[in-house]
Amino acid sequence: MKTIFKLFLTLFVFLFSLVTVSADETITRADAFMYLADKVDDNIPDSFMYIDLYYTWVDESSKQWQALQKLVYLWLINNSKTNLWLDKSINFQLFEALAIKILGLKIASDISIQEKKNILVKQSDLFAVESILHERAESLKSNSPLHWVSPKSKILSDVYDTLNASHYDRNNFSEDQLITGAIKWATESIGDKYTTYFPPVESKNFTENLDGSFEWIGAYIEMPTPGELIIISPIVDSPAENAGLKWWDKIISVDGKEITPENTVTEVVSWIKWPKWSSVILTIQREGVSNPITLTVVRDTIIIKDVEHEKISQNTYYIQIKSFWNNVTTEFREALEAVKTETWITKIIFDVRNNPGGYLDEVAYMLSYFVPEWEPTAIIDYGNSEKEYISRWYDLLDTTQYEFVFLQNWGSASASEIMVGTMKDYYPDMTIIWEKSFWKGSVQSLKNYFDGSTLKYTTAKWFTGKTKTGIDAVWITPDIEIPLDIESLKNSDYDNQLERAKTN
Repeated sequence: MKTIFKLFLTLFVFLFSLVTVSADETITRADAFMYLADKVDDNIPDSFMYIDLYYTWVDESSKQWQALQKLVYLWLINNSKTNLWLDKSINFQLFEALAIKILGLKIASDISIQEKKNILVKQSDLFAVESILHERAESLKSNSPLHWVSPKSKILSDVYDTLNASHYDRNNFSEDQLITGAIKWATESIGDKYTTYFPPVESKNFTENLDGSFEWIGAYIEMPTPGELIIISPIVDSPAENAGLKWWDKIISVDGKEITPENTVTEVVSWIKWPKWSSVILTIQREGVSNPITLTVVRDTIIIKDVEHEKISQNTYYIQIKSFWNNVTTEFREALEAVKTETWITKIIFDVRNNPGGYLDEVAYMLSYFVPEWEPTAIIDYGNSEKEYISRWYDLLDTTQYEFVFLQNWGSASASEIMVGTMKDYYPDMTIIWEKSFWKGSVQSLKNYFDGSTLKYTTAKWFTGKTKTGIDAVWITPDIEIPLDIESLKNSDYDNQLERAKTN
């Protein structure tokens, strides 16, 4: 008899007395989805229960519905208008495909595809899966450096084992919660606010923003005070704009769930995101309107352009850089090529207000349009070594023919500060308008793990290209300070800072 069946038989004999359901009873597709959903990340926010499922013939009040919601939320199964036939028995071929997709677990490698199609999964087979999962967990624990790195790490390992085995409320938390908590403690204990561990769902929120494309309603938001989620601006022609959301609308609830000071902006965003084509009900408070307004917004894939540009007067061109993530270099070149076609342009305004930064490589390459060939665009200090980013000198514009003005604010950070600082190095007559920058002069790297989680950690500090000026805990000081007239911007879209840049 093949190995997998020997394991099933052994476990069946051992566990027979522990179960009330016959081990020979086949399981349904509903049983399989509920079992697998129970084995994935327990640390996801409750917002997964707000997902509208498209599957037919599933009772919304059933446990199967909630299991499917959880798997859809984690992107482990597709949400589509199909009948899952949940009351039917499930064969090994489908069950293994789901186990690989959801748990990364191949359970019957020594059985042929044809056999898998013909063999139905039984309760005893789930016992075997439990054994495999247990062995994998024990292997990870035994191979963990926590067991041998130092005496202190042995204490950490023992704390984990003790809480997991003997704490009074041990049935109210999972091993995964303990491990995730320990990892977060490790990243927080070093005192670097830019070193962060993202569990799988938070990692998805973070990394998809780097790609500039995500499933969302299409609006820029911020939480200036706890519990106060404000629409800064809906993206043009987005679901948010089409549904009627406006600048400075305050979202007070999502699908009937009230936003409180205890909710973080990341948590509330997770309620509003995912999946495409599903709807979310937002209750908003609008200035000048006494009663709350309820709007239904249908989520869609939102693609953010990192660079917006236009000619704003006969001699002035405006380039807004929203971030320095993927594809920004290509979009930036398109903007500069547009400038080159305009004969009368003598001034370029670069707007990096509220630009949080991005990839160091991107901004270093973008500076090659302005920094002389072979001169440094940025310098990175790794602690025991340095790296210079050298200008490739993309000879596109005659930079001596233009006046440069930069708009920055407290939200201009990291790569934004590299661009402003290095440009000021090589063009000292350049004007910087508004307020001090964010003063983030460090570099982070990302490390992705098998479960979808991500570690973001600091690897270096950077300095401007020519003067080697450091920004970390310092900032870039503006030449002209002009506070933003928020009321004029809200009421008439009049940007007084941009107008000052035009007349500078």
